[in-house]
Amino acid sequence: MPTRSISSFDLYKLTKELSFLNGGFVRNVKSRKNEIYILIFSGQEYWLKIVPGKYVSVSREKPDETIDFPFTAKLKNELLGKKIVISVHGSDRIIELDARDAKLIIELFSNGNISIVKDGIIEQALFNRSYGTRKIASGIPFQYPPEALDVFNMELKDFSRSLIESKRENLVKALAVDFSLGGLYAEEICYRAELDKNTRPKNLEKTDANKIYTIAKAMFNETVKPSIIENKFLAVVEIRDISGEKKSFKTINDAIIAFFKGDEKSENAARVFNPASIENKIAEYSGFVNYITENYESIKDVIRTIRNSDESLDSRKLKLDSVGWGVRDKFIYRTDNPEIQIDMTKPINDTLSENYQKIKRLKAALLKKPEARAPAKRLKFHYDEAWYSKFRSFFTSSNKLVVIGRDNSQNIVLVTKHTEPSDLLIHADVFGSPFGLLKLEGGAVPSESDVREAAEMVGSYSSAWKAGAGSIDVYLVKPGQVTKTPPSGESLKKGAFYIGGERTYVKDVDLKVYINLTFDASEYNLRSLPYRPDGDFVLIRPGNTKREDILDRIIKTFSQKAGIIIDRNRLDRLIPTGRSAIEKIFVPTESPKISESKL
Repeated sequence: MPTRSISSFDLYKLTKELSFLNGGFVRNVKSRKNEIYILIFSGQEYWLKIVPGKYVSVSREKPDETIDFPFTAKLKNELLGKKIVISVHGSDRIIELDARDAKLIIELFSNGNISIVKDGIIEQALFNRSYGTRKIASGIPFQYPPEALDVFNMELKDFSRSLIESKRENLVKALAVDFSLGGLYAEEICYRAELDKNTRPKNLEKTDANKIYTIAKAMFNETVKPSIIENKFLAVVEIRDISGEKKSFKTINDAIIAFFKGDEKSENAARVFNPASIENKIAEYSGFVNYITENYESIKDVIRTIRNSDESLDSRKLKLDSVGWGVRDKFIYRTDNPEIQIDMTKPINDTLSENYQKIKRLKAALLKKPEARAPAKRLKFHYDEAWYSKFRSFFTSSNKLVVIGRDNSQNIVLVTKHTEPSDLLIHADVFGSPFGLLKLEGGAVPSESDVREAAEMVGSYSSAWKAGAGSIDVYLVKPGQVTKTPPSGESLKKGAFYIGGERTYVKDVDLKVYINLTFDASEYNLRSLPYRPDGDFVLIRPGNTKREDILDRIIKTFSQKAGIIIDRNRLDRLIPTGRSAIEKIFVPTESPKISESKL
């Protein structure tokens, strides 16, 4: 999958959403690999996560496994205790954090960067870099990328002229590149304007250019409707040009976190534990540290020699060669051992500190050596012989039986053979919903929680899950309202029912399923429930993860923690149709293995 990125329009909307941070105080700064975390107090504490070249987001959760390095310390010196204001720089994918006399300039394009700038001069950058048009390094003025058209603040006349004069081969590229809108929004604007996206800009009528401006401005001011489309595109407003699978979110921040989660999972995928490899790395870094420590003064002399501009470069290289050193780019290296190379742009103590940190982390990894696990046991699946065991079924938290059809034929059997006049039938307000039956023996009255729990399960096993909905309306009717005989003049599809009379609606039913594992010394059971069960569970919701990956993750979780083999087919019957997301796993490592019966 290509590296994911966000557009200038996404940032434009995101900074408006994050405006609640403006005026907040910086309380802490942490870092992890190439990620920076800034703790901001603005009524509550929020961690602003910065991933250069990719995105920024906000979370209430404290980052784990953080390390400090010189850039982190510099950030603390410049930001702690100061008020901040967050903004986007024109139409660039650049976010700025103003903190009184210092400014943090965050580049979210290409490889990304973070620069601490004071009075226009770079105090320090996360990465020193050179581009064709500018250079990022300490002590020089900060240069923005070549000025882009500020599409969000352009007037009609300037917009139309710039669009028609674009040298791009077609309209969609002009909008995507010249106006920094990116492909998704450029295509959407062409679609809304009902114009051929392949039209050459110079062939546009002025009225068409004006129309595009009006549509673009309207889109910029739309109420946000964040979504991830086809697991490929991040959108902050409604996209009409693509009708694929869509996952909606309450905030842009939530959508961004979900959008980049897949990338981070692959980047941070667990590696096979190899103590020999770790010990070799420790030895490698330790040898490097020892060499620098033992040759500290001579290394300083070598760096002074190469920096002495009073001598010619050839003369300096000869001196280095006479003492066994060479120079390549910003590094000096041992000619007899090229693996020993030192970055001349950093203080030697910083190089030592970085390698000490690497050794510390590797030693910590050795201490976390995974324990050998006992072979997984193969237990019988607990089979209930009750009539409802052929269907999806569960008992509500107040012990009312709910039975749900797995397919059309089971829906028919459920409605025609197993309903009593006192029962309630349940159906989601969507095409492609199973029937659910809430059994009310002896005229029992269902509680509010009985009704909602039954509605949640019926909604979760409806087509709404596959569509990526977060919630849906569900209705209840009496068995007498459901018939195979439609009113005169109407017809029904095969397997369909006619529902007459008034319906009792349960609004905004939450789509979620708890997959619950229970087991004893000889049997295990898997259940799906709408409420948090006692014991081990995995909570899933509609999402963007493939069904097979969800099954793999749940099987691995339950099998490893419980020490038993989980039947894939049994689990597969409990997962709703469509893609899902795992929201929570609760399988305590201290829970007993194969102990007294939990069935």
